[in-house]
Amino acid sequence: MNADAWDEEAEEARLRDMERECASNSEASPDYYKILNVSRHASTEQVRDSYKRLSLLFHPDRHHDAESREWAHRQFNIINRAYEVLTDPRSRAAYDQLGEEGVRLSAALGLKVQSPRDLQAAFQHYARCQRIEEIELWSRSNSEIVVDIDSTKLKFLSWMTKAGAYRAKSSHGDNNCVEGVHMQHSFSADLATDLLGTVTGKMFLHGSSRFSNVFGTLKYTAGIKSWASVKMPALPPYTVTFRGMHYLNRYRFYVAKVNQQTLNLLTPPSVSVSYGHVFGRLIGTLTMSTGNRYALGPFWANSPTRFGLESSNKAAAAKPSHPLESIPSTVALDLFSSGNKQGRFTANVTAGIEHSWVATSYTRKIDDHFSITGGLGVAGLGIPMPRDSHFRIGDEHDNQDEPVAIDVTSGIQGFADARVHVEMTATIDSWTNLTWDVEVNLSTGVKVTISLTRLEHNIQLPILLTPILELDVAAYAMLLPAAVALGLHYAVLKPRRRRAIQQRVDELKGEQRSQLHIQRLHAEETVRLLAPSAERSRAAARATDGLVIESALYGDLPFGIAAQNSNSLHAALDHFWNSRSALSTADEPRACDVTLALQSLITNNQLVIASGGGKYSLPGFYDPSFGVEKSLFVRYRFRGVQHEVIVKDDEALAIPMKAHSLGSQT
Repeated sequence: MNADAWDEEAEEARLRDMERECASNSEASPDYYKILNVSRHASTEQVRDSYKRLSLLFHPDRHHDAESREWAHRQFNIINRAYEVLTDPRSRAAYDQLGEEGVRLSAALGLKVQSPRDLQAAFQHYARCQRIEEIELWSRSNSEIVVDIDSTKLKFLSWMTKAGAYRAKSSHGDNNCVEGVHMQHSFSADLATDLLGTVTGKMFLHGSSRFSNVFGTLKYTAGIKSWASVKMPALPPYTVTFRGMHYLNRYRFYVAKVNQQTLNLLTPPSVSVSYGHVFGRLIGTLTMSTGNRYALGPFWANSPTRFGLESSNKAAAAKPSHPLESIPSTVALDLFSSGNKQGRFTANVTAGIEHSWVATSYTRKIDDHFSITGGLGVAGLGIPMPRDSHFRIGDEHDNQDEPVAIDVTSGIQGFADARVHVEMTATIDSWTNLTWDVEVNLSTGVKVTISLTRLEHNIQLPILLTPILELDVAAYAMLLPAAVALGLHYAVLKPRRRRAIQQRVDELKGEQRSQLHIQRLHAEETVRLLAPSAERSRAAARATDGLVIESALYGDLPFGIAAQNSNSLHAALDHFWNSRSALSTADEPRACDVTLALQSLITNNQLVIASGGGKYSLPGFYDPSFGVEKSLFVRYRFRGVQHEVIVKDDEALAIPMKAHSLGSQT
């Protein structure tokens, strides 16, 4: 297989399937449903009927020589265990969620006699906890470090831009390029079943401005439709933030946020309410924000956020001990496309008395490990707006899956401004992403942000290349890294992932190859035990024109045995014997003969194999082609007419059926 034809997504899916198959092949996690040949929705009576039939076949007293008795006793114990688990509601609920391990742990959980629904809910909760246990220590804490760098202050880089060259001539070797540092770390823990507590520490340093504080957040989740949170700092300024979200249904939701900057109500609260609607793959939100510059009659008429701290004597008299943020009122419309396999887009329109802007971005997915995002924003009307305007539905400390996350970067400043940004994201490994973001702004120049994210921990390096608009610098910052990133992606990272996947596949195949001989011995011995009863069943069926399994193969069947038969017996025979010949000369076994195993499972001239899971757990079966999509081919005769059918490994089989007939009667 050449590199161009290699489908990474398909190979990763195949690897996941192999890992699941390897786990299910283990004797520590047997498939009790397949052992008894019943569906996962089978009633207790159906389980009991199948157990009675199989226990008669494998009862040790029916086999006389010592070796056969030993093998029969082993299979009989497995059937007994399957029956015990699947006929006990508590054990069955535990097994359905966690397999045999769940049955062993059910007593440790201390569950009393409950309804099957309660048991299922309890084990589903336990299974979720078990799945996140390994990464919980990482995911329940998150951190962010941002270091702002001004490259124009570095003399050895001054030649790159006009602004840097000018500054190098006019300065005296100022190499202090760090403009500011921002650090944040938070940790979350469950305080009760529906209550999550989060502690967050923040530190900000930029020039002479300094800020540090510790915040506490409590989040209460009311079922699956609503949540509410409150956030408050431990040190002044005491800004309290309330948030909440409620789902009306799967297509509509509300989000509310209230921010109060002063506990003595010196300033009005800033209230924002959002309504969201899901239109297929498109999600739209309408947000209305009051800001904190309004007044209600005499209330907040002299608020410093409304007039400014130096605008009047009254305002100056009411000046707080800490600076306050003045937030204007706005109305915003956000659109977010969940996209398809290749790309997605976001769009934002914000209107306000003092400023308005429009921004949009589109992300193109090269593959699962590399994507490129481009964005454009324009604004005007004279009042600076935040460099990164974003709308996010959900709480920043929420560890559950957030339904929507919309980030529309706009970065607009000045009377009439525009911003273009290009972002490239590459996946280094399963947990780590590297991002290169180039921002070109009419008023602030060209900036590059390098971001490294691992789980919930992020390091960002915003680097100012030039404070003025230099198109050649912008072009180099976009095109050269893109070329390098694509080259590394296709020449280094993708081949490395391919080698890692192939190595893991080989390891799994090696592990299974060492078990294949044992699995085959068990299957062959089971067939030997079933042979007498299968031959008696076949003889009786032939005498009455009943159901007779003539040939059956299970495994990798790539040699022309198709599900759509041509009703030509001659063609079907050619296909079948060509497959048998190819399989017999293969270097490794690719299929196994299960003719007698299927014949022994016939009851009242009917054979039914339930869907779901692999058929290799059936009595007399084993997995001859690990990691390969398997099928079951059956040729049978019923009432003198020959039939053929092929089904996939996870599909059900029910015979006889008229649709399987080849139209030949002898």
